[in-house]
Amino acid sequence: MFHQVRTPTEACDVLRFLWRPNGDISSTPEEFEMMVHLFGRISSPSCADFALNKTAEDNQNEFDAETINTLERNFYVDDCLESAEDEETGVNLVRNFRELFVNPKRVVFV
Repeated sequence: MFHQVRTPTEACDVLRFLWRPNGDISSTPEEFEMMVHLFGRISSPSCADFALNKTAEDNQNEFDAETINTLERNFYVDDCLESAEDEETGVNLVRNFRELFVNPKRVVFV
């Protein structure tokens, strides 16, 4: 989930890290910047929550109210805590989420 939340280019400098190719500690480290959020940072769950809510807001005219409401109220990080009245409703909700997350109206940067 966290690697799907992009970091604005101007903020990537904060997520800089060093990498030694092939684990060779005698080599000169290479410098990299993360372009997505990290798993394990204290702020990562709240960034993921913000990204989900922003995705719901940006796509509310493209999807039905049940999909948007579930996205806004029934997710914690990458866990959907929702049940459906019947199989058809559940399958439809999953299809909508798949479409929403793969092809959002716009990309959210946090």
